[in-house]
Amino acid sequence: MATHSKTDRHITLLASLGSTLEYYDFVVYGMMAAYLSAAFFPSQNQTAAVLQSFLVFAVGYFARPLGGTVIGIIGDRWGRRPAFLISTTLMASSTLLIALLPNYETWGEIAVLLLVLFRIIQGISFGGELPGAMTIVGEFSSENRRGRKTSLVIASMNLGALLASGVLYLLASTLSKEEIVSWGWRLPFLAGGILGILLLIARNTVQETPVFQSIQERSKNHKPLMVLLGNHKFSLLKGAALTAFMAALTITNLYLPYYLPKFFGYESKDVYFATTLSFIFSVLVLPLAGMYADLFRHKTTLLRWTCASYIVLSLPIFLLLSTGTMLFLVTFLMIQQLFIALFVSTFFPILIRIFSPEVRYTGIAFCYNLTWAIMATLPMGLTAILDFFANPWVVPLTLSVIAGLSLVATWGTKEAILDVTNNRDEENVVKLERVG
Repeated sequence: MATHSKTDRHITLLASLGSTLEYYDFVVYGMMAAYLSAAFFPSQNQTAAVLQSFLVFAVGYFARPLGGTVIGIIGDRWGRRPAFLISTTLMASSTLLIALLPNYETWGEIAVLLLVLFRIIQGISFGGELPGAMTIVGEFSSENRRGRKTSLVIASMNLGALLASGVLYLLASTLSKEEIVSWGWRLPFLAGGILGILLLIARNTVQETPVFQSIQERSKNHKPLMVLLGNHKFSLLKGAALTAFMAALTITNLYLPYYLPKFFGYESKDVYFATTLSFIFSVLVLPLAGMYADLFRHKTTLLRWTCASYIVLSLPIFLLLSTGTMLFLVTFLMIQQLFIALFVSTFFPILIRIFSPEVRYTGIAFCYNLTWAIMATLPMGLTAILDFFANPWVVPLTLSVIAGLSLVATWGTKEAILDVTNNRDEENVVKLERVG
């Protein structure tokens, strides 16, 4: 089994740093949707413009299953390292190109088409990023440390969101809305593109995992997707259903800069500031949640309690927002982050164990990204429903239903699969599966 070593720590650090920058590049669009709608989708109907902007946001998520599958196949056939470098290159280049893209007034519909194209490239890149990070970190880590290791990667992703939130808070505090729409929106993307280039240089030092090295010769003629669809349908369905709650909570947090000012009267800069504080909290609490999760013999227990608790508490949590005060806004966001931390600290170790090494990268990428692509329609759906009913309580109700779906998914699965504290060294005994 993998041991906790200097190499292990080095790989975790590089994977985490990469996740920070890649997540920053990917989410900054969603957090700037209100400004980008004015720059690329001029319309007398503000709701229609925001919907169009969120549609382009969702396009990135729609591209994730394709990107995750393609990059996952590369990772399972030719190595985790080359797949990692490909995802980094795509993200850095597409983010930089968005920063340099002329707006609608200059290039008209061509600008919109290019924005969609670059967003698709971002989605392809990010589709392979987190599955790759989890696969690499998981294969270098011992099982009794996977909860904390994978939680560190998620914490690093939240550092990326924290960085994005902080940059946007600074932007909203120093520039007028007109200045941001005119040129200020480019600055976060420019910073992300430059940092992405630095990330690519750093990731050249990433080593191949011992697990892949042990199956490398057998994997050259391997067809991961065919094996996955032929022999792992049940695992794919379980993985997708479990991903739903995490995806919904995370995407809803990105939706808040539009939702909170419109329905609860918060100013945009206050939402960005509170979001920044919540991400700081998340970065601190995620490693603790990972250590806590590693104490559980049966990880499904913590997953079930997390989902069930959210179903019961979602409405009271959202009622905090009706006070209109900054204190309760920050409290609300921290509670949201706590639920995410408790969920992901067990979710990813489970997902790593569900799939055998020969299909692990592809399997995680496929089910994880497919669910995120579906959940990416959540902002559009919520915007349309809220515009029709003008009832903000639609949001917690929707999240409760999704939490129920993930809760149901924890049952009906053999404990031998979900008990990730089982110390069988699966990597050394799994035989290559083939279809056809």
